Amino acid sequence: MASCPQCDGFMESQSFGKAREYLEFARELIGLVQEGTFVLGQGTCTLEDLFNPEWPGDLVEHNLECSLCGRSFQLFADTYRGHAGWGVSGPQTRLAALESTTSS
Repeated sequence: MASCPQCDGFMESQSFGKAREYLEFARELIGLVQEGTFVLGQGTCTLEDLFNPEWPGDLVEHNLECSLCGRSFQLFADTYRGHAGWGVSGPQTRLAALESTTSS
């Protein structure tokens, strides 16, 4: 697997024990989406909806993709069972684009 300068730092799975940790990570992702590092795909709500006074549901998930290599990630929270996390959910899909950035 080729190295990706944009998303390799997000490869480590995370489990969030506190809502504050989850929301801090979600806030970081909002910035990364705005910068173009990640593209937000399907989700049960917008990332910004996580900061509303009322939680958007018992189960929330957001699928993101690295804008450079196409690797997919998922941020999720199951408030009913008390589990939340982040992890890689798919492989790199744009290897040609990635190789052109590393061979320059």
